[in-house]
Amino acid sequence: MSEKNREIEFIKLICVIDGLAEGLNIRKEQEYYGFKTVDGLGYNVYAKKEKGRLPIYIGSYPKPYFQLIDNEIYVVTFEKNA
Repeated sequence: MSEKNREIEFIKLICVIDGLAEGLNIRKEQEYYGFKTVDGLGYNVYAKKEKGRLPIYIGSYPKPYFQLIDNEIYVVTFEKNA
């Protein structure tokens, strides 16, 4: 089995719908990071990044809940430990 470093590219998002009003864990005008779901219909959403740490997973939400910000990409690399 081949062991390789893995990378995930997170994109910067801003919430445009008040998810708290619908019982969701996202807030309008709050910045998040995420990447597209496998079906391409939504985003896997994570809390704001912290240097050197993987962002905390919040949930998967439909695309209309978010807007992309400045095409900013944040790459997290998972390295194979020898």
